[in-house]
Amino acid sequence: MSIRRLLQSPKARRGIAASAIVLSLGGLVLFRAPVGAATGGTTSVDFRNGTTFSGPGASGSLSLSHGKVLADDRQRIFAELRLRADDVGEDARERAPLSMVVVLDTSGSMSGEKIDEARRSVIKLLRQMRHDDEVALVRYDTNAELIQPMARVRDVRSSLIAEVQELRSSGGTNIPGALRTGMRALESASSGRVKRLVLVSDGLDDTRSEAERLARNGTDRGVTVSSLGIGLDFDESYMSSVARAGRGNFGFVENVAALARFLERELSETAATTIENAIVRLQLPDDMRFVRAVGADVTTRGSDDDRIELRLGSLFSGDERRVVVELETDASYGDTLRIESDIRWSQVGGERASIDLKDLKIVTTEDEDQVADARDPRVYGACMSALASLRQLEAAEAYARGDAKRAGKLISQNMADLEEAAADAPAAVATSLNKQADAYRKTKGAFQHSAPGSAEGRSAAKRATADENANLGRQAY
Repeated sequence: MSIRRLLQSPKARRGIAASAIVLSLGGLVLFRAPVGAATGGTTSVDFRNGTTFSGPGASGSLSLSHGKVLADDRQRIFAELRLRADDVGEDARERAPLSMVVVLDTSGSMSGEKIDEARRSVIKLLRQMRHDDEVALVRYDTNAELIQPMARVRDVRSSLIAEVQELRSSGGTNIPGALRTGMRALESASSGRVKRLVLVSDGLDDTRSEAERLARNGTDRGVTVSSLGIGLDFDESYMSSVARAGRGNFGFVENVAALARFLERELSETAATTIENAIVRLQLPDDMRFVRAVGADVTTRGSDDDRIELRLGSLFSGDERRVVVELETDASYGDTLRIESDIRWSQVGGERASIDLKDLKIVTTEDEDQVADARDPRVYGACMSALASLRQLEAAEAYARGDAKRAGKLISQNMADLEEAAADAPAAVATSLNKQADAYRKTKGAFQHSAPGSAEGRSAAKRATADENANLGRQAY
């Protein structure tokens, strides 16, 4: 059933009461503010069903798509959190000190042009880094080897460039072993630095869950993990999941010459980071349950899993992140449900923020018209965008497995949902949703005109995965 028909039907009580959490996270920038105890911020109510907030170095909003839901029946609710790091000009900040480890695939499949370009790209990165930056290098095939322990670039630049020029390709692909070695190298990073691990691979292995766990554990220690797939033979589902777990970027380069640009972007974002360890906590009321979150790593606590912790990681200057949270309720008529929440983050080189947000309130009713009137189409549209990206990743994975029929069905449903959400959305949101639907139409055409195992088909699946991975934590359309 389409979204619009579902909302118009009496059976809507079995469907939708949406709220979304969008986070806007800023990049890493070193301010001259003194480091001190956590400080509060300001909050206000600017949305129909939400609140805004502001604190040292960042601001954002937490909103629900509905302020009312139908009583005595299972209802879905979405919340949207946006967090944005202040866009600080270079004149107002110092470049943040950083510690970066490059984890480079040197397996047999990297032979020839791939390993040649990888060497050139890493050498270019080393020449772009500042003397006071810290760097480590891990090469891996069947085994992982720490070529360069964490050290100041000025002390190792020449010797490490010579080491990189001698790298050769052979053996298999052991991504978890390489990630462990890279994480251990970051344990030696100097205090007060922004830490990032960049994983580069062109291959496959069957250890996805372990790699995701290692990346997720890294974020708990302030490490951002990004991943880059090279060529057409790597598993895009695996590599993108590592980046999501590590709250970093995922990229796909069909032409290995683009590796240098990806590394340059990673260096730029790391050096521009202004916000670290952004965490949002939600306390759910009775009769409300957590379903899933898109755009953040999640931990549930409490006897009923009613305390939700969303970890967003780091943001660079001007960066904005969003998180969509899906909840469920079957509260009785006349109940008022209140969601308590707070947010905290650390400003690089500055203050720590800790803000108690205004409670979000949901009222139950038996009147479907009241539910429709209390719906915020702006928030609802943003939620549909993120959820469509989640489904689009499922479509790309199905297509890569050879199930083109299922992929086409998922994409068609996405286009219909986005177009109907756009019909009721404000102009800016509608434009974004229609752009996303148009992109899906092109992806569907590419899937229909190429066999899944062909070079064209594999390229289309990887491009789709990269695009949707970007839209999960940030608005990319």
